[in-house]
Amino acid sequence: MAQEKSALSKAQKAAVLLLSLPEEISMNIVKEFSEEELRKIFSLAKDLESVPEEEIENIAEEILDEIKKTGRKIKKPEEFIENIKKVIPPTLAEKFKGILDLGDAEKILKEIEKVDSRVLASLLRNEHPQTIALFLSQLSPKKSAEIIQNLPEELRKEVVKRIATLENVNVQYVKELAQILLEEISSLGAKEALKLEGTAVAAELLNTLDKETRELILQSIGQEDPLLEERIREKMFTFEDIRKLSDRDIIEILKVVDKNTLMIALLGAPEDIKQKFLSNMSKRAAKLFLEDMEALGPVKKSEIEKAQRQVVNIIRKMIDEGKIEIGE
Repeated sequence: MAQEKSALSKAQKAAVLLLSLPEEISMNIVKEFSEEELRKIFSLAKDLESVPEEEIENIAEEILDEIKKTGRKIKKPEEFIENIKKVIPPTLAEKFKGILDLGDAEKILKEIEKVDSRVLASLLRNEHPQTIALFLSQLSPKKSAEIIQNLPEELRKEVVKRIATLENVNVQYVKELAQILLEEISSLGAKEALKLEGTAVAAELLNTLDKETRELILQSIGQEDPLLEERIREKMFTFEDIRKLSDRDIIEILKVVDKNTLMIALLGAPEDIKQKFLSNMSKRAAKLFLEDMEALGPVKKSEIEKAQRQVVNIIRKMIDEGKIEIGE
């Protein structure tokens, strides 16, 4: 009798088959795959949990007799890697184990992102600054910034400085720390070290902070390591850096930035930056823009800085996409 068509992709079906077949058959099949094909299969295998017997029959009806010998159960990816070590290079087996571990780490990090930043800061404040830096480097910039703002001032400076000097991160170590944190409130990792440019991570993190906190941290770092401060600043784009943009770039920005957000951002801007935008509007548009700005009335400093960060985020995204370029 015909089985209902499986919704799994071809690569997922291949993973199901490999994890379902008897060892002697699966090892022979593995020999025929390229490293890239095996990498893709194992990346998908780590997300497969249980597959119904009917679906296994649907995927591999022609070898159902062989599947029945295994009880139609999918082996754990870890167990399967152990089985095929005999037919693939040891370094490749280690890479696949790293893929599985990294998948676990990503899941745990997602859980960490949900935890209140104040709670995380409270738990982390007694850890060594290097440990905190390693941990924060694996979280989103927004989450990291929130945690840093809830750390003691002296610790903030030290953590950002250490993030900026990171070169390799042992994700297994980070995973273990996260696991401990999640066990205290409610988990992180992979054996492979992730490459990253510490100054870029630090710059992205600092760009999410308010101007006063950002400058305080940078100046503190500069007192101890002026070169490091310079390297971080080179990776940053601040609202004041709008001065470095060409008129063509400003015109491109005006096409995408929200008008009200820009008006609020320019309320607290130096006159030359304000003119940078106005001079790239038509006379009529500039006149209306200024009138609308005046009609806004008093705006809180926090709202102005928030609007400036939003404008900066749009500009940084456009720079990353190659739509505009920052000059010297």
